[in-house]
Amino acid sequence: MAVWQEIAFVAFFISLPFLYDTRRSFRYHFRLATFTVLAALTSLLAVFHYKHRARLIAYFGQQISDLLCIEWRLRGKKNLKSKRSRVAIINYQTDIDILGLLHLNYFETELNIISETNLINLWPFSFFPWLLSLALCPIQFFNTSLELLYLSPTIIDLGPTIILPSTKMSNEETIKMALKKKLPIQPIVYSKCYFINKEKHLFEPGRTIISVMPIIETDGLLESDVSEFSNEISTRIRAEYDCISKITELRDYQTPYL
Repeated sequence: MAVWQEIAFVAFFISLPFLYDTRRSFRYHFRLATFTVLAALTSLLAVFHYKHRARLIAYFGQQISDLLCIEWRLRGKKNLKSKRSRVAIINYQTDIDILGLLHLNYFETELNIISETNLINLWPFSFFPWLLSLALCPIQFFNTSLELLYLSPTIIDLGPTIILPSTKMSNEETIKMALKKKLPIQPIVYSKCYFINKEKHLFEPGRTIISVMPIIETDGLLESDVSEFSNEISTRIRAEYDCISKITELRDYQTPYL
């Protein structure tokens, strides 16, 4: 019985390359599992406080992108050069988008990208680092997070920093948060991820354009103007999305798949 188990085990691994090359559904689940496992392992780097932590996380995020053959092309790089803190509005499409943000952090060494809802320990990938950090060092976590996020109505000067709101927040809620912290808005737009489709079980190598739009000031904006301001920003984001997505629809830009 043990011999047949060994044969079946070896046959399974021998068949993996053939399944990967010929079965799109298998390839989708295999690549998705690879991303999930590596992202979860990388997220453990966010639990402990040490020097160059953000840089190390960004490095591993870039390695995941390279392994999955996902290429990020940056537009509007000059708009990242601002020394100010600002709140990002992002047209999130898939969980893979987080790798694009780590790509920015990897190549822009002076840029800090932090999450508003989980400033220290939850970034970048999962809920697990936050949960583990409470068990390991609850006092340090609460003191750091509360001091930066809740005890002061404004964010202290963190230098060139992009603050990420929760993905569950609407544009209006994000703008209100920026007003409360007296910070400007910076839209970051991802082109259409043509190589990922859950319904079609599609997850192939591909390229995505990340367009960093100019900073939009919120000085003088009243709460009564937030709705109109939000619609204006949404219109700009949609126009930019349509523009850069046309590029990714070009046949010579896309990666063929089976």
